[in-house]
Amino acid sequence: MAKRRVVIVGGGGTGDYAAFTLRKRGFDGGITILSADRDRPYDRPYLSKEFLRGEIESPKVFLHEESDYAKEAIDLRLEQRVTGGSLKDGRLTLAGGREVPFDFLVLGLGGTPRRLPTIPDAENVVTLRSLADSKAIREALSRSSRLLLIGAGFIGAEVAASARRLGKDVLMVEALEVPLQRALGRDVGEVYAAIHKSEGVDVRTGTTVQEWHASGDRVTGVSLSDGSRHEVDLALVAVGIEPNLEVPRALGLAIEGGGVRVDDGLRAADGVYVGGDVALHEHPGFRRAIRVEHWEVAKNHGRGIAAAIAGGHLPYTKIPYFWSDQYDVNLEYRGQASGEDTAVWRGDRQARSFSVFYLRNGLVEGVLSMNDSKTNEAGGKLVESRRRVDPSALEDTSRDLAELAGAKT
Repeated sequence: MAKRRVVIVGGGGTGDYAAFTLRKRGFDGGITILSADRDRPYDRPYLSKEFLRGEIESPKVFLHEESDYAKEAIDLRLEQRVTGGSLKDGRLTLAGGREVPFDFLVLGLGGTPRRLPTIPDAENVVTLRSLADSKAIREALSRSSRLLLIGAGFIGAEVAASARRLGKDVLMVEALEVPLQRALGRDVGEVYAAIHKSEGVDVRTGTTVQEWHASGDRVTGVSLSDGSRHEVDLALVAVGIEPNLEVPRALGLAIEGGGVRVDDGLRAADGVYVGGDVALHEHPGFRRAIRVEHWEVAKNHGRGIAAAIAGGHLPYTKIPYFWSDQYDVNLEYRGQASGEDTAVWRGDRQARSFSVFYLRNGLVEGVLSMNDSKTNEAGGKLVESRRRVDPSALEDTSRDLAELAGAKT
């Protein structure tokens, strides 16, 4: 019998972790990674932090040595763009017309930085997604003194912190009233705004760019909706991503909610698995479909998909987790909530050591922690338990969270 072939589209967290986990689980069939990137798979969180600041170089950023792919018989093909194919016939079509056959297909396609139509296409207006992007921004920062950030989400906030550490002036423009308002709520957003202000970032919330000023092919400044004008020599647009859905559409997979609809085990069709930013996952714990755009989630999806291919289909139950470092602040988040959910605080927000539990219908949907890892880990158990809890018990630091997360009721 011919050995099974797994073809992975995308060289990010989902794809790379799926490939190496398959080998760890004893899969002895063919494994091919088709990546559109020019670089072999790398650890994306470094791009806005240590690598951007010049504290580490490229070898530290890569997930594996180049020789590891040959050692594990993983056929890594870079700069390969998939344009379509046929699920029925088990084949993909590459740009240029070449076809690649598969028995199992894994899609870890990630996303492309969103560009607003009002933002000019200028030499010094950039986005951050790839290692090549980070290299270019790192070089541009070395020649710049004032950075403009459009967007105060996690990428924007991390780059702001890195630029301040490098001694750059930073202007952060955010259309919402506080940073991260939709994801974390107004109160947490205000804490983050205060942290950046205390570190010298010029934070302008509830504000937009009204006019871009340019000289030749370079932006030189902006006029804001608050009436102020600012000179800048580098601008980073960080207003989210657009999931890369062209390939799933071409293959006829179900697109819904900005992603590919997958079942409880990350399966989109027979023998077809989808993970990371593009996966709308029917999560068995939350009993609803969720789509999460974070690196740790993509990695863990890859591991879960590999387990299903190597050992048989099974539900993927791990709850989302992500983290962010800015200045001396470590943020951790477990679960999948909304800034509109009821926020219950535990700890000392003035000392920047606290956790916030997000409740919906009495259930903990998510927990965010600032410099409070132990509580975050325990809070994750509460999310998993799906047990109703009294908000006052969460607020009471003398109460044992492990006890609150006891047996399901």
